[in-house]
Amino acid sequence: MARSARLRARDIRAIYHVSGECRDLGDDPRLWLPHLFAGLCRLTAADIGTGGEMGFAAGGPPRDLGTAEWGWENGFDRAGWDRAVADLGRDPAASIELTGYFARGGQTAGTCLSRTDYIPDRDWYRSDKYQACYVTIGIDMTLLCFRGVPGAAGEFTGLLLSRARGRPDFSARDRAVLAEAHTAVGPLVGGPLARFADPSPAALPPRVRQVLRCLLEGDGDKQVANRLGISAYTVNQYVKVIFAHFGVQSRTELLARWVRRGWGSGFAWADPDEG
Repeated sequence: MARSARLRARDIRAIYHVSGECRDLGDDPRLWLPHLFAGLCRLTAADIGTGGEMGFAAGGPPRDLGTAEWGWENGFDRAGWDRAVADLGRDPAASIELTGYFARGGQTAGTCLSRTDYIPDRDWYRSDKYQACYVTIGIDMTLLCFRGVPGAAGEFTGLLLSRARGRPDFSARDRAVLAEAHTAVGPLVGGPLARFADPSPAALPPRVRQVLRCLLEGDGDKQVANRLGISAYTVNQYVKVIFAHFGVQSRTELLARWVRRGWGSGFAWADPDEG
């Protein structure tokens, strides 16, 4: 590896610090994945982080299995991103970024490539995708990395970092940062880091989430009722909703699910004033 691409000790520490924070948010990809993007954008001076999960069945088109993003507060136009996601849903195989990436070795786990590695500037700036989506968003240079989801043949996590139009391409060091970060978090997807197909605590109503938090902190029915100021009957009804949502039959099974998956206790899906 060229000297400029070598990561320093502080880079490694920062990458694994972000990885650890993601584990604390690991029970919901809509929380841990944007947090990962925020950390990666900070480490690589990127402006937007987008990505998620895709399926590549033999002989069939790619399938979008869930997406997340970070960075719109930096002044970019989200309409272009929404258009890109819609286009991907209609015809994923038509994506010049994905076809170019995989044609240049992206099928190898953890390969990290800049857009300029697989799409020449002349083709890129003339493409409908650039004009319709990237110009609207206000971005140009991108960095892409895919890794297979452990135990899920043909399914991948993809991380895409982007910079505002007019900014320089990503460096070899930036490529190394993204590749190392994906090496850190990729093997955890489907375990400590939940997938989009996993039931999300954030999808529950606020009051039910409060009860879930109490259960995960070890409270019994009476304690939950006293803590939240609701009746024991209401607690019982909310517990039934929680069990059905996560596909469990008991509190022991619910707690075992959290422990087995290695999920943290950050409860970022809980309201700040809960508990």
